[in-house]
Formats: sequence, structure tokens, C-alpha cells
Amino acid sequence: MVDITGKKDALLIKEEYQRALNHTHGAIKNKVDWLYGMNRKLKDNLALVQKYKKDIISDQEERDSLYASLNNLLVKETDFEKEMLKESNKSKKTSKVIIKPRIKDSDVDNFRINAIKDYLDKYPEYASKSSFKKILDKITEIETGIKHTKKKYNHHVSEVLRELAYWPRNVLEAENLIKRFKSQLDEANDKLKNMRYFKSVFYKFASESTKMNVNIHTLYYKVDEFDSTIKQLKEEYLRAKKQDLEEMEY
Repeated sequence: MVDITGKKDALLIKEEYQRALNHTHGAIKNKVDWLYGMNRKLKDNLALVQKYKKDIISDQEERDSLYASLNNLLVKETDFEKEMLKESNKSKKTSKVIIKPRIKDSDVDNFRINAIKDYLDKYPEYASKSSFKKILDKITEIETGIKHTKKKYNHHVSEVLRELAYWPRNVLEAENLIKRFKSQLDEANDKLKNMRYFKSVFYKFASESTKMNVNIHTLYYKVDEFDSTIKQLKEEYLRAKKQDLEEMEY
């Protein structure tokens, strides 16, 4: 039977585009779910990076405090200050070194720490004294802990960098799927409105349910929501990328 209204052709075209839109919509949902999973892993690793960084800083401050105490003990009970002055005089030609007989926790630096280590290596009898040994054992314990924490920190920095490397491609794929869906929807609506059935009196006076059958259904699509989510996740990725994520030596 000849379809003089053109309705069958309209239904076929509508169903073909609807299947294409359903397929693209499903791909968008899968990609957004994938981005959510990536974002969760990224946030978990970033949180651990920040935690371990704070732990390292806290332990380093405690270690420096102990070195300050050790310095003050050495100044009090040994000729450590004279040794430091000798080293200072040797360094005057290349740098300015300020010697403080007693120092506060915040004043300890690598130069003084190295000087303390060199002095105790040179005079091991002091390192064995209980007052010195107690501090040295605690320093060793803390420095071992710092080393282990740095390993964990570096591991999670590596994980973050690996996760960040995946983001540009996946975000681009998600954005392209959104573009494809919108393009397909525009093409479908344009195609249908120019078909003979849609320009006929049969369509004009058809019931609403009949009109729904030949038009693209968009009620259950969430493309705008997905689009907003992709933009939000992309912003979070860009913020994460700006963070200081250099590995630490240990």
C-alpha cells in the first residue's frame, strides 16, 4: 500500500536518528562515569600527597629542634664552637657564615647540621654519652621515618602525575561526544521538519500522541547535565595540574 502521507518514511528516519542518539548518549554517560572514577582516584592521591607533605614538614621541624638541642649541648660541653669558628674562617673567602653559640629551633640549617655530624664523627666518644645518644637515637628514628614518608609521598605524586596524563585525551573525547550528540539532534530535527509528512495537513491535524511518535524523544536525555559535569571535572583537573607535584629526594 502506497503511503501517500509520508508518515512511514518519517517514522523510519526518526527511529534511525533516535537509535543514533541513544548510542551517543550512552557513550557520554560511560565517559562521564569514567571521568568520575578518574577524578576520585586523583583526589584520593592528591589528599595523600598533601598528608605526607605535612607529615614530612612536621617531622623535619621536630628533627631540627633536636639538632638545635644537640648543638646547644655540644656548645656547652665541648669545644664544638671553636671547631665551628675554624670552619667559618675557612669559608669566609667564599661565603658569609654567621656563628651563633646557642640557637633556637628555627635557626638550625644544613651547614650547622653537617658540622654537628662531622664533629661527632671526629669525636665519637661524645656520641656514646647518654645525653647525646638519647638525642641522636631520636634523630635517627625521625630521619628513618622521614625517608619512608618521602617514599610514600613520591609514590602518590607519581600516581597523580600518571592520572593527570590521562585527562586531556579523556576530556577531549567527552567534549567531542557532547558535540556529536548535539549535531545529531540538530540534523535529526532539521531532516524531519523538511519531510513531506511534517509539511502536510495529516501532521497538522494529527493527535499529540501521533506527533510524538514521529518526533525525536529527548525527555530522558541528560546531555546538559553531563556537559556541566564535564566542565566541572575539567576545572578540577586544571586546578590539580597547577599544584606543586615534584618528587622529593631521600
